[in-house]
Amino acid sequence: MSDHILTVDNLSAGYGKLMVLHEVSLAVEANRFYAILGPNGSGKSTLVKSVFGLTQIFDGRIVFEGQSITGLPTERISRLGLAYVPQRENIFASMSVRENLQLAVRELGRAEGERALAEAHTLFPILTQREKQRADQLSGGERQMLAIAMGWLTRPALMLLDEPSAGLAPRLVTEVFRTLRALCEQGITIVVVEQNARSVLRWCDYAYILREGRLVFEGTDEEVWSDEETVRGYLGIRSRRRSAEAGAE
Repeated sequence: MSDHILTVDNLSAGYGKLMVLHEVSLAVEANRFYAILGPNGSGKSTLVKSVFGLTQIFDGRIVFEGQSITGLPTERISRLGLAYVPQRENIFASMSVRENLQLAVRELGRAEGERALAEAHTLFPILTQREKQRADQLSGGERQMLAIAMGWLTRPALMLLDEPSAGLAPRLVTEVFRTLRALCEQGITIVVVEQNARSVLRWCDYAYILREGRLVFEGTDEEVWSDEETVRGYLGIRSRRRSAEAGAE
């Protein structure tokens, strides 16, 4: 039996008649942390949106836990055990933190929902401190933690996240990726679309790099950094040393 929880085979996808992805293939093993990298406009977000049923599929196949989900509506995909955390509009701003979390467990039974909320308070302690606040009063980092917690509370096997570090200060970026690493170690597979390659490569197990809708490189952190053409040409980073200095705490 395959260890791959998700496979994307020769996927071509986009919006309306516009094709953004061209014959992209990748394989995701369970309980690992993956990064999807590349310059702006490379198709990173389109890739995870395609997995979650939010794009037009022109060709190819997407398989989750042995079942084809190609072209399925997002509601069915979600019920199969995938969670998607978009970059924007990922919380209910007019509701309190607690109300957002309660909404996330609405599909769980009462006892399971209460257990999940208790675990969330342990994993995301800042949300316990802020539980009575309106979500639109949270800082950027706190809002991102709330969005991640809401995705996690649906009890997914796989979480897809689009630019979770966007707009955050370096300290908060580290906190977000540390939290995702902790979720991965609890048995949830993580796939993150990221512009901040410097930071995410410190935490992920494996990376896929896209350019102009095509897969151009894949490998571990060490394999990415050892390929100077990839680092300079596709990630816009001059050197590993410069990157390490920029990301140092």
